[in-house]
Amino acid sequence: MKNDKNIAVIIPTYKPQEYLKKCLASIDAQTLSKNKFCVYIALNGDRHPYENEILSLLKLYSFNSKYIYIKGLGVSNARNKLINYSKEEFIAFIDDDDLISPNYLSNLLEVSTQEYIGIAKVYNFKKSIDAVTSNAIGKSYDKLSRLEASKFKTRKYYSPVWAKLIHRDIIGDIRFDTNLKNGEDSLFMATISKNIKKLCKPCNEVCYYIYERPNSASRRKIPLKQKLKNDRYLMIAYSKLLLLPQYDRLFILTRIVALFKTLIMRLN
Repeated sequence: MKNDKNIAVIIPTYKPQEYLKKCLASIDAQTLSKNKFCVYIALNGDRHPYENEILSLLKLYSFNSKYIYIKGLGVSNARNKLINYSKEEFIAFIDDDDLISPNYLSNLLEVSTQEYIGIAKVYNFKKSIDAVTSNAIGKSYDKLSRLEASKFKTRKYYSPVWAKLIHRDIIGDIRFDTNLKNGEDSLFMATISKNIKKLCKPCNEVCYYIYERPNSASRRKIPLKQKLKNDRYLMIAYSKLLLLPQYDRLFILTRIVALFKTLIMRLN
């Protein structure tokens, strides 16, 4: 039977530097046929000189690509625009400074379905993926069975949107909450969790490499008042999910408990 499954690789970027070139090179090195995926890049914020640099970069690679510029700031806004703009059956979210192993797309595509999400082993790196370090998500991968239905056991994989391949039907009309400055990935994954039956590990390990960049958005300092406002918003959002019968209550409770722990740490 002919395999017509294809992938939209979604990359939001803001004031990209040399790391974007390395990210795109890792995508160009994919073993999956180039006609099976398309790379969608959204630049948000300052347009110049970054737009010309991105367009020049894309000419270096053989994969199909589409570029859009978004004036408004925010990674959630950019991702939402690209979800709507792309049409492929599956979606792979990749941060513009991260890397993926050559078998990433092909092996995740083999195990991902309308109900199953294929997941990758996660590592951190600073200069090169020849010297990687482990992290909490990557360590949790080793403890999982090849097929895991328990959202409690797999909860660490419900924090980021990367390191996985998601069918468009699982996402449906759910989008990233643009009111959040932090925690938007976790809320998005929690919201779509009602449509996920199992997480699946490929037979051969695939890897997602996180670049530990000092000035990345995740490591940027946020004022305490803004953090507390963000946490309160998340608490209300998770509490609403907890009341809905289609969600796994134990899993949603883990989100709420984690938020409480974060709040206590912030206030101490």
